[in-house]
Amino acid sequence: MSYNHDELAAPAWLNDEFFRDVMREANNDPTIELTSGCVLRPGTNKGDHYASVMFRTTVKYRSKRSDGEQSINLIMKTKPEAEGLKKEMLEDNALFDIEIRMYSKILPEITRLLKEIGEEFKFPKYIYGALQPNTVFILEDISNQGWVMGDFIKTFEDMKPIVRNIAMFHAASVMIESNDGNISGEFNYALDDMYKNFVPLVTKGFGDLLHLTNTCSEFAHFAKPLENFQCKLPETFKSWYKPSKTIQNVLIHGDFHSKNMLHQIDSEGRHTDTILLDYQICCWTSPAIDLYYLLDMIPTQEVKDNHRHELIYLYYNQYSDLLKRMGFLGKIPTLLELQIELLRCAGVEIFHYAVFTSFRYLDHSALDIEALLLGKIDNPVLENPEFKQLMHSELSRLLQQGSLTSV
Repeated sequence: MSYNHDELAAPAWLNDEFFRDVMREANNDPTIELTSGCVLRPGTNKGDHYASVMFRTTVKYRSKRSDGEQSINLIMKTKPEAEGLKKEMLEDNALFDIEIRMYSKILPEITRLLKEIGEEFKFPKYIYGALQPNTVFILEDISNQGWVMGDFIKTFEDMKPIVRNIAMFHAASVMIESNDGNISGEFNYALDDMYKNFVPLVTKGFGDLLHLTNTCSEFAHFAKPLENFQCKLPETFKSWYKPSKTIQNVLIHGDFHSKNMLHQIDSEGRHTDTILLDYQICCWTSPAIDLYYLLDMIPTQEVKDNHRHELIYLYYNQYSDLLKRMGFLGKIPTLLELQIELLRCAGVEIFHYAVFTSFRYLDHSALDIEALLLGKIDNPVLENPEFKQLMHSELSRLLQQGSLTSV
């Protein structure tokens, strides 16, 4: 698959004058002038096709306040302009507004709080964001600084920097709230409205699983539980993103998967550091949402099977230790309470398996994902024995633990 048209043809307003003005505002320096034109290129790999349209460029400029030419690599998100599924998903500016607030306000405060106890929380430098007259969000592009996007994590050791990051993010958000930061109010919006954006994914994912229940006898007993779960899913989805009444809420990342992080990797291929990206759907709610992303969307199935409880134990110990070190005076949940919360929210995992797991088995560069979601082409993974074995095993586990029932 090649790039989509909107990934190759940048909007006319993303021009040299725009980037000059961005650099002037970001540096508070009206003397900045570009020394060469800005050439835009796609911001993602072929076949990735994020909801936002992303571009990269290098801005070279001079200032009367300093000697010599300077340059900075930028990566930016814009709203899709071409008609289609991506444009419908980002019809309003809500996601861009959230991410601008996160990078300009919340992440710097999280970094400050953690620095006070000797911890370092990293994120790309925020350059510019606007909702009008055009919607755009710009960060420094750090891909030339050793940060690389990885695939699914293959070892427990390589999971540790990721667990550390989400524990820091959660713990620091609790401290901001306890210091009257009002994250709970600022990020307590109607995220359930986003469910409409998942409807094509839900329809396709559950439709494919129900196809298996009709064509494979070993899946037949899952038919009624899956139908009932899908029927209740719109209301269930809303409940996941409302503040929990049974455990300490946190600011969740909300889209915590392998494509939304960058890693530093040493000469032996070990992950030494990780940073999170794409803070577009952060919300004040149960940590269980991010923890199911941690389990379901980041490691290989082998790592998850072998280290499921160990990963949660590692997260809990780091989260509770960070809160204690930052001087949190509230009640820190027990590990048992966290495990009960995970069981209460186990529907998130069913949602993940039904909607996202098949994408692990697809060649994104050779498939029209939008056509797949719209039902215009069949899903080839339904004939994949490995996929079918995994889904049977996980649906059985979820049925047996009581999370997927026919009631």
